[in-house]
Amino acid sequence: MLEKVHIHKVMTPIEIAEVQKLNAEIWGSQAIPSHQLLAAVQNGGLVLGAYLEKKLIGFNYCFVGYHAREIYLHSHMIGVNKAYREQGVGELLKHAQQEYAKEHGFQLVRWLFEPLEASLANLAFLKLNAISYQYENDYYGALQDDFNEGLPSDRMVVEWWIEREQMADSIDELEEIAQEIVPWTLTVDGLPVLDVDNVFQMEQSFHEDAYLLPIPQYLQKVKVESPKLAEDWRYKIRTILTTLFNQDYAIVRVKKHPEYVHSYLLVRRSLLAI
Repeated sequence: MLEKVHIHKVMTPIEIAEVQKLNAEIWGSQAIPSHQLLAAVQNGGLVLGAYLEKKLIGFNYCFVGYHAREIYLHSHMIGVNKAYREQGVGELLKHAQQEYAKEHGFQLVRWLFEPLEASLANLAFLKLNAISYQYENDYYGALQDDFNEGLPSDRMVVEWWIEREQMADSIDELEEIAQEIVPWTLTVDGLPVLDVDNVFQMEQSFHEDAYLLPIPQYLQKVKVESPKLAEDWRYKIRTILTTLFNQDYAIVRVKKHPEYVHSYLLVRRSLLAI
């Protein structure tokens, strides 16, 4: 993790302009306009900036959400300068977000993320102990930025309960007994492929306490080298997660493997304090 990175609230028009510039560098035409960010922070929203000395290297944009009588902090966007990714900046932003939520009386932080991005899954489920049991098909429609172009914009809804006790020991035990839902293998080009023989059936019922579901370790590599294979991952993971979520399973952890794939750990929601 990078040392000497400090996080603070972004409030002034000049700071907001810096955030918008970084936003545009990451997402191009999908970037949020600076006037919207400024209006948000002046009306209950939150923008956090991650600074290395005086240089902005990451940001997190949040606003207040409301669903099913629950008021929560919705984390809409988190971005890190390409040169500083995979160095813990996102985690620092998330913990600053957690402190803000505590100080302002929020019990829940929610966000959406790409189900096939292993690095985002690691942050949500391994480092932050969040959970997910809701899948949204093509949530944003067609997106044109470098991260999302070429695939339907499926998203999982992540819940991060601020004060809820973690069940680490129980989850460790469930991970040990978890069965793989479907197998994976490698193509002749050395890319991971899921369920080649299509053994998964939507109508089947699941009865075990825990299952493991592989996702590619490097989605962007798969997208570049084999767009059709990336689509295959998208639709198979969509089908499997929707089926398991509908049968009251939730993702509670990611199991990391040495290469090619990581695996979601899905457990029965009745075993969790949710």
